[in-house]
Amino acid sequence: MEDFPLRGFSFASSSSYTIVEELGRGGMGVVYLVEKNCEGVLDYVVFKSFKTLDEEQEARLRNEANIATFLRHENIVKTYGLEACRLSGMPAEFQRSLGAGTPTHRPTSDAALPSFHMRRLVAPKKGSRRTPGFTPARMPNPKTNKLVPSADPKVHFMVMDYVDGSDLATLIRHHLKLHILLPPMLSMYVVSCMARALHYAHEWIVHKDVTPGNILISNEGITKLTDFGIAAPLSAAGEEFAGKVHYMAPEQLARGRVDGRADIFSLGCVAYELLTGINLFKPLSRGTWNENVRWVKGAQARPVIPPHLVMKDIPESVSNIVMGMLAMDVDKRYQRMLEAALDLEKHYLYAGGFGPRNDAMAAYLHIFEAGFSNAEQDDLKELTFLRNSQGRIAIQRRVSASAYTHEGLALIKERKKSPIYNVLSRQEAQGQTGETPGVVKARSPSEEIAQAGE
Repeated sequence: MEDFPLRGFSFASSSSYTIVEELGRGGMGVVYLVEKNCEGVLDYVVFKSFKTLDEEQEARLRNEANIATFLRHENIVKTYGLEACRLSGMPAEFQRSLGAGTPTHRPTSDAALPSFHMRRLVAPKKGSRRTPGFTPARMPNPKTNKLVPSADPKVHFMVMDYVDGSDLATLIRHHLKLHILLPPMLSMYVVSCMARALHYAHEWIVHKDVTPGNILISNEGITKLTDFGIAAPLSAAGEEFAGKVHYMAPEQLARGRVDGRADIFSLGCVAYELLTGINLFKPLSRGTWNENVRWVKGAQARPVIPPHLVMKDIPESVSNIVMGMLAMDVDKRYQRMLEAALDLEKHYLYAGGFGPRNDAMAAYLHIFEAGFSNAEQDDLKELTFLRNSQGRIAIQRRVSASAYTHEGLALIKERKKSPIYNVLSRQEAQGQTGETPGVVKARSPSEEIAQAGE
């Protein structure tokens, strides 16, 4: 290629950033919604800050960020790089709180995060403007409390694309508040999208923190995985952990070297939770980091009950795929994410032809936000793959004792105080019996649109 006058020319950007609001905080730092101004053209990005890092952590973070910025996939939140600000130039109150190691206010709870439809569900205000949300990973990390030995240390920000949507953890929680779960076809569509994204990413990087909190679903129904390039650099092999302990693969808990198969196990945990409402390996009480690790190792030593033997409406074909992801022996697990994605798509999602797409997920979220009433005809048309044997579109997947097998109920009873246990306990206390899942009957456009949850 012939040379041209601007080859190699560089200049300093005139872009500026203004922090709009805090969206959440976790063990590593704080997540902010940020307005970006490029010569008067405004856009939004997300800043994920990090408590002051030591030199080794900073070098690892920069190295992993270089890899994360390379990832370009529709199901991965785009990472743009790192920004840094001198601590001395930041507000005095922020400097004092960072030096003291305490937040300036109480940490934002997941339920209070300003996430798309969830904002109005948590604290509805008539005419209020919707503000997007973004949930950080929760990750104990003692080393991040160390101050960089510098007279004027920097605060680093990972700059990521802003997704107008909800994280999967919030979505699951708000479904359980209504005593429902996501329909299996839609929940497994989320898993298949994540499997595709991870298959692509595994050419360069292992995520190590695949959890519902790191899976976002946009207003348009697009599922995206976030926090690439964050978990790995902040954990030194053999010294610390990255990620949530109850989604970790056995080899990760053993502090061994991990590859993409660890992410397969973590995604299998997410899939099991979506299908059954049961978080398989979450400790039942608050404990220290080491106590939680011991609890999870003990839970993983017991046989996992296949999902179709836990909840009655789960097809065995899907159950087998999830069990293949959850094999404790790494060599007996799915060896590549692509294999799991293809099996889900061929043997379940599209085995009957028409199946879930991004538009279908968006349609379901519209109906969910509206409280399953006055469903739009166009939204129902996107969800006809949920039609049951009676010809009705099964929108609400209700949680009830009758929906579970005896083995499933026993498994839930072992998990006292877990969200799914609390749902069934409340139903029992109120004398409720098993209900038929709410359905919507699809009608022709000329007919009145049926309400969901009949």
